[in-house]
Amino acid sequence: MNSRFRLIRFGFLGLAFLLLLAGTSQSRAATSPVAPVLLPFTPDTNGVVSGEISYQLEYTGTVTRFSQGGLPRGLNLDTKTGAITGRPEVAGTYTIHFTAYNGTAKSNTLSLEWTVEPLPEGTVGTYHALLDRHSWYNGGYGGSLKLTVASTGRYTGVITRGVHRNTITGRLDTVPGGLVNPAGGFEIPRRSPYDPLEVAFTLPIGSASIIGTLQEPGGDVIQLAGYRASTSTPTFAGAQWNSSLEISNSLLGDDTYPQGAGWAVQKFTKTGIGYWTLRLADGTSSTFSTALGSSGQVGVHLMLYNNAGSLQGYQVFDPNSGLTAGSLGWIKSAFASRSYAAGFPLHYLTATGARYTPPTAGSMIFGITPGTSNVRLVFSEAGLGSPYTQLFSLGTGNRVTIPTGTSANPYGIRFSINFSTGLITGTGTAMDYVENQPQNSRSGSFSALLIPGREQAVGHFLLPTSRSSTSAILSGSVIGEEVNN
Repeated sequence: MNSRFRLIRFGFLGLAFLLLLAGTSQSRAATSPVAPVLLPFTPDTNGVVSGEISYQLEYTGTVTRFSQGGLPRGLNLDTKTGAITGRPEVAGTYTIHFTAYNGTAKSNTLSLEWTVEPLPEGTVGTYHALLDRHSWYNGGYGGSLKLTVASTGRYTGVITRGVHRNTITGRLDTVPGGLVNPAGGFEIPRRSPYDPLEVAFTLPIGSASIIGTLQEPGGDVIQLAGYRASTSTPTFAGAQWNSSLEISNSLLGDDTYPQGAGWAVQKFTKTGIGYWTLRLADGTSSTFSTALGSSGQVGVHLMLYNNAGSLQGYQVFDPNSGLTAGSLGWIKSAFASRSYAAGFPLHYLTATGARYTPPTAGSMIFGITPGTSNVRLVFSEAGLGSPYTQLFSLGTGNRVTIPTGTSANPYGIRFSINFSTGLITGTGTAMDYVENQPQNSRSGSFSALLIPGREQAVGHFLLPTSRSSTSAILSGSVIGEEVNN
């Protein structure tokens, strides 16, 4: 092959190679990704902790994914769609950066500052509420709600409805600006075929309270209401309060109801927890604790008699006056026991009392003048033929002397007083003594509590209706007081 031919051949091959390279470069240039553009974006308002957020990043071009930096905790960026959703959990001012990609092509960075407001002041804390009594929702026994709200707006708690107990979790619904009350809600599951119960509540700003409703779909609505527990109550620290729990005058003499008075010793800590030692007029005893509200209120919901009864209501303690008052609803369904086995209807006990301070050395309780037969116990109701009085002596140093012998103490009364707590406990070997009929006498027991302000001991005695060990037991009233009171 001559040289001229070889040169011509090489020229054609080189030209073809160069054309191939050019075509490949043009193809690559035609398919290179184009960077998208993020459009300016400014949230229309501040956020707020636990407030629901839903925004959409806007852009031009093609986006295969999104990324972010600095988004508040609790919010999420959907990297495929650019949707921003969730509920912020921490207040603050945030600098947030967004970027969009089209394959390897990167958009401009969109940056913005956004403020997340905290929950309204006073929202965080533990709330205690009582539920109205309702025959269908809680068997007429009432109920309670304990709800703890965290700074993130999340809440946990427990709701009781008579014998039922359910744990709950959720998030508050909030609106920025601090003018709309935080609110929440949850469902309480029930066995098929019953629909869940619906609970809705709000936390009114600045009131340290909780209000709400409970209902089944389309059914009766009952109320729940309560308070936020106070975590600092120095004026209550170490204080003891003695309270009596007495039936209304309209029920006196009606043996359907226990006729005696219950009592409660209540001691508070500086963190607002009250510890109760309670004894009701039918002899039912309980120890429990309650949380104190900022206004000195406590809510009580106590199931009794193996869930066949309850005690529920509010009592308020005033650290300035040293007095306390309240109302507690008490009910008992039929329950196998010697004391009011048939139960008794709902009725309300009046709670009254005061801060109790034990007498100091050399001082007399309630300022009673030392003497002989200067104090008395008065027993009434519980099937007694008539009320009677037992005298005793309170001498110097609050020394108690109880007379002996049938003539001075025919009822066989014996008791002791714990002046540290104000509690009186005693017995009577013949509490229904009838002269010349000792064979019919019945023994019983009693307890009472010293109530400051009234200058009395108030309580109850328990007396069987017969000498039989299985006979029913009734409750009567016992009052201790100075003779000239």
